[in-house]
This record gives sequence, structure tokens and C-alpha cells, in this order.
Amino acid sequence: MPGPQSANVHSVDAIRDVRSALVIFQERATTAMGELRQKIDRTQAWLELDRPNYWRDQERRAYDLVASTRVGLETCRLRTVAGRRSDCIEEKKAFEKAKMRMEYVREKQQAVRKWMVQSGREANEYRARTSTFQRMLEHDVPQMIAQLGRMIDAIERYSETSSSMQPSTSGMSASFNLGTEQPAVENSPVISGEQTPMTPESTVGGASPERLDSVVPDDHSFATDQSNNTWTDRNE
Repeated sequence: MPGPQSANVHSVDAIRDVRSALVIFQERATTAMGELRQKIDRTQAWLELDRPNYWRDQERRAYDLVASTRVGLETCRLRTVAGRRSDCIEEKKAFEKAKMRMEYVREKQQAVRKWMVQSGREANEYRARTSTFQRMLEHDVPQMIAQLGRMIDAIERYSETSSSMQPSTSGMSASFNLGTEQPAVENSPVISGEQTPMTPESTVGGASPERLDSVVPDDHSFATDQSNNTWTDRNE
């Protein structure tokens, strides 16, 4: 099983700042995403409902205008003045203008149908691409904010508990000194009555006990007492 996890926290304020930044980010991003959705919905409703109804009404009016100007042109052609037929210039212009209006309305209707399909495709693609980000705003970011809040509460509780249970400085120093005191070495060889620690490599000048006679001064002679592991100066 994995051991307990730990964290090296130097500043709780830094965690609070991160949590506050996440809260602000969530609010602004949610607002921006909502405004974009509203604009897309309004545009689609404008293309799918408003514009078709508008141009359908304009088409009826253009058809009526074409019909009325045609009747006016035919009436003008049948009318004679002093045995002469009128040129009907004004009626012809009105009729041509009405037909141009009808063509314009039909072009607009085709453009509305084209952009209706195109906008629907683009809106679906936008929703698909932003769905992951939207889920993150709705689920992941709130979870991170809540987790950071729990971390802050836990650190503050731990800090309060540690402050109430923290020992005094003198007690800590005493414990440290006791813990670092070296143990006594038993059965260590003694030279001239003083006990000094000995290791297998303990020598005088790097020599072993067997070669001690070659290291010590010539005016002293030493004897070995095997019972207590000491060296005794015979000249004393």
C-alpha cells in the first residue's frame, strides 16, 4: 500500500489566491459562454423564423406590385389619344421596376435558406468543440474550488493543532542534546590511565598493537595486560 502523502506548504495565502482566481475564472467564462450561446440562438432564430416570414411577406407584395403594374401597362396600351396609342413609358418603367423587385426578393429568400443551413452547421460544430470546456466549467472547476477549500481548512486546523501542542524551546534543545550524546565505549584500551576509544584500526601513528614497540619512543617500554586490555609504562 502507498505511504501517506505529504505536502510542503509554504503559504496558505497562495492557495487562497489560486482558489479566488478559479472562482473569478469560472464566473467570467460561464458568463462569456452564456452570452455566446444567446447570440447563436438569436441568430438562428432570426434566420429560421424572422427572415423567412419577412421575405415571404415581401414576395406577396412584390407579386401584387407586378400584377398591378402589368394591368396598368395593358390598360395604357389599349388607350388611344386622338387616334394614336400612347407610348406608356411610365407604365413600362413601373412594370420593370416591379419585376426587378420580385427578382431581388427571390434572391434574398435563397440567401436566407443558404445561411440557415450554414449557420445550423456552424452552431453544431461550435457546440461540439466547446462541450468539453463547458463540462469543465460545470463540473471540474467547481470540484477544484471545493477541493482547495477543503485543503485550506485542513491546513488551518493542522496549524492550530500544531501551535497548541508545540513544546518549548528549552525542552526541544534538551531532547536534541540527549538524542545526540554518544554512548560510552566499553573495554576500550587505556594508555597512561586514560580510557580512549579503540577500533580495529586504532594505532599510534597508524601502527597495530603488535607493532607498537616500533612506534613509541625508545626510552619507554610497555607491557600488555591481557586481563584488562591496557598498556602500562614499565618506567613508571
